[in-house]
Order: sequence, then C-alpha cells, then structure tokens
Amino acid sequence: MINLNKNFFAPHRKNYIPAVRFFSKRVSSSQILPKLSRFINKNLYSLGIGSYLNRYDNSFTLYSSRADKKLYSVFNNKDLFINLGSGSFFHNRWKNYDFPGQSKYYKSLQGVNGRDFHSIDLGNSMLTIPEQDDSVSLIYCSHTLEHLHYESSTRLLRECYRILKPGGVLRVALPYTKNNFYLYRCLANQFSDLNIIKKNYLREVTSLILADTRNLTIEEVEELFDIAQGDSARFFNIVMEKHNSFVKFKASNPERHINYWDFEKLISMIVKNGFTSCIPLHQCASVASPFSNINVFDNTNSQSSFYADIIK
Repeated sequence: MINLNKNFFAPHRKNYIPAVRFFSKRVSSSQILPKLSRFINKNLYSLGIGSYLNRYDNSFTLYSSRADKKLYSVFNNKDLFINLGSGSFFHNRWKNYDFPGQSKYYKSLQGVNGRDFHSIDLGNSMLTIPEQDDSVSLIYCSHTLEHLHYESSTRLLRECYRILKPGGVLRVALPYTKNNFYLYRCLANQFSDLNIIKKNYLREVTSLILADTRNLTIEEVEELFDIAQGDSARFFNIVMEKHNSFVKFKASNPERHINYWDFEKLISMIVKNGFTSCIPLHQCASVASPFSNINVFDNTNSQSSFYADIIK
C-alpha cells in the first residue's frame, strides 16, 4: 500500500520547487533542445538540476532536482513508475512508453527507442504492457486516452489495473471538453454581435472532442450542436453515428482526438475495471506527491484539462 499524500489540495505556492523557465519559439521545432533536456536529466540530476521541455507553451525549464527528490521520499529505489504516451517527458525515475513518432521532430522529442522510451501501440487489440502483475507504483497517462477509441481505452485501463500494485495510483489528464461546451453555451446565449467569435469558439471546442469535425463546414457543426442541445457527450455520440471514420485510429496521424471523456464516463469505466476509486482533482493536486511537481507534470494544455487520481 502506497503512503498517499494527504495534503493534495495544497496551492501551488506551497508545492513550490525552485525553477527557471525560458520561452522560445524554437522549443516547438528544435531537434536539439530535446537532446539537451535529456542530457541534463541524465547527467546533472544527481548534481541538483533537472529539466523539462514543454512544446505546448514553448518553454524550457530548469528546476531543483533536490527538491524534486523529496517528493519521492515515501518510495524506495526499487519502486517502478511508468508514463504511458510519454511524448517529450523524461525523468530519471520514470520509464517511458509511447507510440513511435511519425515526424522527425516528434522522434527527436521521444529520443532513442529502447533507451529513452519503449515503443508500444496502446491501440493494439492484443495490448499487453510489458510489466509484471502488481509491479508498478505510479502510472502517468496525460492526454492519451482521447487518442484511443472505446475498446482500446478499456483494454488500456484493464492493463493498468493489472500492473499496478494494490494502492497504486494511475494519474490521468484529459481535455475538459464538457466544460468547454458549457463556456460556449454561456457565449452563445448572449445577444451581442459576436457571430465570428462564436463560430471560431464552436469550431475549437468541438474539434477538441473529435479532431475530424474540422473537415465539416461550420454550418454542419452548428446543426450537430443544436441537435445535441449543447450537450458534449450527446454531441460526440451523434457525430460518431453520422461519421464513424472520425473515431477510427490512424497510425499516420496518432495525435487526432477520437474519443470523448468527462468525469462521469471516466468513473464508470474505472468501476468496471475493478479500481477502488477515482478522485477528481486540479492541476498538480494529487494523492501521490511526485505529481505535485508542476515543472514536470500536468503541463499539457492545462488551461483546458481535467485530472484524476485512480487508485487500485
């Protein structure tokens, strides 16, 4: 049983870890910076410096690894932590799994297969994560489930349950599209002349549920939104029935959003897969202290995400 962090609603100022953050447009295009970040983590982490590259806000962060190490004090050196859908993530204590990159840039983010990350197809109908039963203490799965269809998501959660230790934590981050739809309804109900803003807003929030809705005209999207009566889950189901190809995984474009999630759906699937509980939380608020390092975790589109700790 993992010693869970009880102060998981502490504000970020209390979870402060000394850090310096640099911003540059090159972060989201450079093939050198990912290598530099991994070099720092591999060679300087023991000396007090960790790094993180975030392509979503074009930032490169140097943080105190001494402070980060304290977050792992309740774990021992043999505890295993894995990141599913790791992308640019790299941390000395974590083992990365990800779908092989399709572009030179994404390949540079992942690093060398078999060393910096381990290739895996989470959508495989015969998915088996190569870890032993009850062997993993923490799993991080950030903005991954929305790229898998329903059956693949179910298999993945089942595998996470299998490999987690009793009391282990699966941390997930997902697009908060339900809240996005609520915000759009607040905008749409206004009578002011905001037609262009409304159309752009609707285009954005619907594509975060199903990326291929961008292939529809805005008039078609508006009609589907009206049929769904502004409900995000209903919108997903209606579009899925009319455009079944929108929810099919494409290896050539694995970053497409093809699935819908909210807390209700997540909790329902968690119960079906045998987990003890699903705790809705905010960014870097977690029952497992390592996830409170905001320099490393929960920094993918945090402005439109929701988070949960799932406990076995």
